[in-house]
Amino acid sequence: MPLTENNLVYRRILLRTSSAREFRVQGGILDMNIVILGGGAAGATAAQFARKEDRKAEITVFEASEYPQYSRCGLPYALSGAIPEFESLIEFSAEWFKRNKIDLRLSTEVLKVEPDTNTISFRGIDGDGKLQYDSLIFATGARPSIPGIKGIAEGDAKKKGVFVFRGMDDAKSLKEWCGEKERKVLIVGAGLVGIEVAEALHIMGHEVAIVEFLDSILPGMIDPDTAAPLLDKMSSLGISARTRALVEEIFGDGSVAGAVVKDRDTGPEERIECDTVILATGQKPSTSLAKDAGCALGRHGHIRVDERCESSVPGIYAVGDCAEYLDFVTGAESPSGMGTTAVKMGEVAGINAAGGSFALPRGFLNSRVSRLFGLEISAVGPISSSLTEAGIAQVQARVKGSTLPVYYPGGKDIMVKLTASKEDGKILACQIVGEEGAGLRVNLAAAMILAGFTARELALFETTYAPPVAPTVDVLATAAEAIMIKLRRSGKSG
Repeated sequence: MPLTENNLVYRRILLRTSSAREFRVQGGILDMNIVILGGGAAGATAAQFARKEDRKAEITVFEASEYPQYSRCGLPYALSGAIPEFESLIEFSAEWFKRNKIDLRLSTEVLKVEPDTNTISFRGIDGDGKLQYDSLIFATGARPSIPGIKGIAEGDAKKKGVFVFRGMDDAKSLKEWCGEKERKVLIVGAGLVGIEVAEALHIMGHEVAIVEFLDSILPGMIDPDTAAPLLDKMSSLGISARTRALVEEIFGDGSVAGAVVKDRDTGPEERIECDTVILATGQKPSTSLAKDAGCALGRHGHIRVDERCESSVPGIYAVGDCAEYLDFVTGAESPSGMGTTAVKMGEVAGINAAGGSFALPRGFLNSRVSRLFGLEISAVGPISSSLTEAGIAQVQARVKGSTLPVYYPGGKDIMVKLTASKEDGKILACQIVGEEGAGLRVNLAAAMILAGFTARELALFETTYAPPVAPTVDVLATAAEAIMIKLRRSGKSG
């Protein structure tokens, strides 16, 4: 088959500029060799879409753990027992990979990536080896960020009773430990993982306290005023959550007996009795292989990618927790850390690595949701401090309403915090907390941000109404009307 502009071989060669890449043409059809490092949600999705794009490509997925792709987001619910078995979390089984002719190498660590020769070196349960690639995708994820707390370790290992919560084995170990007896648990970090684990342990009957270094719980997800209803609900259930505090020491001879907590403002230290400490202090991207391979890192230390999920090294892509792209609203480089964006990046990278053409939007909205202690908490767009840091003048409205008309029984309280640009009234962010309906309303707000809608256009948006279903004016529209009033008072139009 001649290499013309219209055939697949020529198009794929044009997509790759490195002279070191070798393409194998057999009977006029190019058999690509696609290597994916990491078999989590982003990596498995990349493999899935690479296979859809190219039915003949050789696709190899290297995964350091013993597990095929499973839902990390489901781990807290398997911990609590809401999901009966951890194995139920597996979404892409080993059989699925085999059925789709994808070579899955579990318990195999990639040691080196050499772009000059398009080669990787690996070590696994079946021995060491090397493999050449035409396209490579980093889906190496992240690892727990371990704070430098005195007494956190005994020798080279964590002190007995100290846990992290990142992967399947972490969750299984914690469940086994907590199944031995009723525990007194201190969770260090009140981000989403910390709060979800706190809820799971509360359901299991354990005593839980939380310490957060920053000003509020869920600090990267929602603003402090939006977090207040959740904080109140947790307090009513006997769960202590101290903010602006840090754990200075974990004490105990051989195993955890307690911790020393210091208030950041007033300074006094307090000794807290506990036998379990869970470190939920964020994560660090696993980028050492990519950095050694010459991939540029972004401002947060993740692999910088473009709209094709391609790194600074041609033919090498990055997806999921190890990568950073752009924020849709601010335009700043930003890691996402969301399962939804990891899957979208996997789709884009998989298609492009197989010779197709697909692109991300110009940035991520980072729509997010969780249900915690009976409250649905959802948000889209940057938190207020990130907007301020980006130099974006903003106007906000926070309103309370009900999911049903006030006269109809069964309506649930819901609070909306809407943020718009002070310059042109465009919607920038939305945060909602309520017993139900938060996530669906945030989905609507996300669509409007993506479309460039203003607060006025949201206020005029026609929604459904029936007493047992929805009120005549939704609380989201009420928030938009409040924004319009503020804008008019400042001499701007909404």
